[in-house]
Amino acid sequence: MQLFFYFLFLLFAWQGESLSRPNLPDPASSIGVRTLIYQDEARKRPVVVELWYPLNQRLSLENQGEDVWIHPRESRNAPLSSASKHYPLILMSHGHGGSRRDQSWLAEAFVKADFIVASIDHYGNTQKTMNPILTLQFWDRAKDVSFALDSLLHEPFLLNHIDEKRIGFTGYSLGGMTGLALAGAVADQIQDAIAKHSPHFSEIPKDALSQVDFSPAVQNFRDPRIKALLLIAPANFVYRPSTLEKIDVPIGLVSAINDEVLPHKDHSYPIIQHVVPVKLKVLNREVSHFAFLNSASEMGKKLLPARFQTTYDRSKLHREIGDFATRFFKDTLH
Repeated sequence: MQLFFYFLFLLFAWQGESLSRPNLPDPASSIGVRTLIYQDEARKRPVVVELWYPLNQRLSLENQGEDVWIHPRESRNAPLSSASKHYPLILMSHGHGGSRRDQSWLAEAFVKADFIVASIDHYGNTQKTMNPILTLQFWDRAKDVSFALDSLLHEPFLLNHIDEKRIGFTGYSLGGMTGLALAGAVADQIQDAIAKHSPHFSEIPKDALSQVDFSPAVQNFRDPRIKALLLIAPANFVYRPSTLEKIDVPIGLVSAINDEVLPHKDHSYPIIQHVVPVKLKVLNREVSHFAFLNSASEMGKKLLPARFQTTYDRSKLHREIGDFATRFFKDTLH
């Protein structure tokens, strides 16, 4: 039943993404956005990136319609601000069955702090492209991030505007596990670990495990260009303490003690024990796993399942996490 509501939620998220953006009180935008579509020919795999960036000036916008989620006021395909010659870059990875726009609230916080943000769709593990076999090939997510970074460093729109010494990563849920791989964690006893957790994911057939070659997963996918990583409510299915202890890049971690999807004691706590985050924020109040997604609009409050309607002020939580995240990267990306 829990998964039924989860995928109902994702259905609405996908439908909302196809609508125009929300009409918020502020009639102007200081955030630029554009969609970049790349193709990894070696893996025959699309890599779609949502890029948010600072603008030279606030631009007036027309009425942008309504969505089930609240997104920032964005100016699509506007010029990048020339206020700085080089900008730090934050790469972003969504959770299981999510999409590149799931945390546009966090992208907004980064852009307002003068970062460029590149959020990546992981083909086969988004709501629109969900494929059980590709989902099990979780190591492709880390490859997506490294391929996206290669592409962004050669992207004409960004040419000479990214500070290659200041590249960070943030991942939510399964995106957090992607971050551990990019930091150098190496998977172990993969099939046993996945078999143990697969009953929680009814969308993955039992026979799918036998159809996947897991041998590539034991490689080291560390990307040394990424200098700091922020993990938000991270999954941690396949990484043992011995490999976590070898991570030597700065790690920030945000976790909800009452996370109902990825229990804190099973996922975040082992990371806290064996990686020792540079910055740590454990939320002790009633914060759900899905509180780290965008806030629901008035339409969303009517259409989204009750478990996504929080009783606390989600926008306040987002500001708190946004401040924590921007401070972490400003302190670690020098």
